[in-house]
Amino acid sequence: MQIPRSLAVIVVLFVAVAAWLLAATPDMTAVRLLTGEMAPATQPASGALPTRPPADAQWRPLDQRVLAGWRGPYWLRWRSPAPATQDPDDRALRVSLRGASRLYWNGHPLAGNGVVGRTAAQERPGRIDIVRALPPSAAAGTDELLVLASSHYRSGYLRSADAIAVVAPAQMLYGQVLRPWLIAAFATGALAAACLYFLAAQRGRPRTPGARLLLALCAVGLALPVVEAWRPLLGYAYPWHAPRLLLLLALHLAAAALLPAYLARHFGVAVPVVARAAYLTMLVALAAFVPSFDARSAAVLLLSLLASAAVLARARGAAEERTPILALSLAGVLAMAVARGAFLDGPYFLLLAVLMGFLLMRHAAQLRALDRHNATLREERAQLSLQLLQRGIHPHWLMNTLTCLQELIEQAPPRASRLVESLAEQFDRLRDSSTRPSVALEDELALCRNHLDIVGLASDQPLSLEVDADDTRLSLPPGILHAQIENALTHAGASACAQRPFRLRVRRQNERWTLELRSARGSAPHRGRGTGTRYIEASLATAYPDRWRFDQGADGADWCGRIELTCAS
Repeated sequence: MQIPRSLAVIVVLFVAVAAWLLAATPDMTAVRLLTGEMAPATQPASGALPTRPPADAQWRPLDQRVLAGWRGPYWLRWRSPAPATQDPDDRALRVSLRGASRLYWNGHPLAGNGVVGRTAAQERPGRIDIVRALPPSAAAGTDELLVLASSHYRSGYLRSADAIAVVAPAQMLYGQVLRPWLIAAFATGALAAACLYFLAAQRGRPRTPGARLLLALCAVGLALPVVEAWRPLLGYAYPWHAPRLLLLLALHLAAAALLPAYLARHFGVAVPVVARAAYLTMLVALAAFVPSFDARSAAVLLLSLLASAAVLARARGAAEERTPILALSLAGVLAMAVARGAFLDGPYFLLLAVLMGFLLMRHAAQLRALDRHNATLREERAQLSLQLLQRGIHPHWLMNTLTCLQELIEQAPPRASRLVESLAEQFDRLRDSSTRPSVALEDELALCRNHLDIVGLASDQPLSLEVDADDTRLSLPPGILHAQIENALTHAGASACAQRPFRLRVRRQNERWTLELRSARGSAPHRGRGTGTRYIEASLATAYPDRWRFDQGADGADWCGRIELTCAS
């Protein structure tokens, strides 16, 4: 079953990434990427800024790393041969520049972008990406774009200016931005729907292992395309570029930390504290010291995918669920090796959307399977509870008790009176507890002591229950201790139990509870799989799915029943 499922998720990922690349790849025959130069702008200390560079401007090839340190004003110049055939009404210019700018196309001014200033106080930041319609090309056959810019609000830790000028048909410049994000919007919507479905499936149920980590990872998967799409779809003033990159890096770090943590939690893989600390340290080191933002994000994500694959390799069982996740992780590693920086632009959050959608659907499917299992357990528990209630007022036991009562009325009226009161109290407690899903430990102990009083009064052999508990703030399914005491009385006999009192030890360590009940072993050849034991197991499985354990057996002269619960308080 795991092979078709693995193929299905790989096919879904391949189709999504292929659609993204098809929509995002422009027709390069219609695109002109202009060749750039740069030069400092010489201007007077006051007065208007220049509209043309001086004849002796010190032009040099555009160096993005050097330009990242210029604040301005400065000149940029892009040149390109004009196409032999063109539609002058269908040409537009796209300029990406982290700065305020004035634009001149073949000597004609275009609409500006912000206000260029000699100082930060004089500058009004421009948008990082702008599109301008273009007039006809120059008669000389060479197009020239001149830009006077200033970048006083640029953050100093960005290593590249990423200044680019592109000429293409207007429809391409606008449509090329939107088409791939339609695919991203579809993937994000599918992930949001899967998240809502998971929340609906989780509602009203106890938290399953890793549920919160999975929801946090889904929140990252939903936030990532929103932050990525902020620039191409909405745009912003260039001072926001560095905070956006930091936010993207933070989301990549969060995804890198949460994905292997969830997989380890979900599949029960024990990861030593030292290994976890070393992994987080490596993530922080990559985010802090790798040179560029794209390289940082790529390194962080690659480490996350490799760590996730390592966790899945150590997991045992659930191959039908592990194999597709492992296939997606390895596909992500391969895509990063092939696509490199382009992987971060869209395929990464498509991978995350497919992966998260699969995890959410599988988690929800497990919850539904658990519901069906619990329904079966509740039905079995109801039947066993009825059997126990019937056994509590079994005619043979009741007849023997009433016979003892008749004798006590003649021989020891005070004991007879106490026996009647104890019988009435037990029937009242049995009736009350049989209608409740859980009772306080103190109420369960009261029912047990009440039953021991009845047996002790009837047999004239005092029976006792000693309790050693450091914390009694615990709720239990009704009757699980009472059933153990009844089993002991049935198999060991009242005489043996009178000689060795019942001893209950309750211990709590953080969210883990241990209840150990010891009684006389007796001489019965077999104990442990009767109605009482099946009732105890069914009750614990219904109340604490996958968070309980019940063992019982002989321990020297004692019969020991041990219940372990997690998050029972």
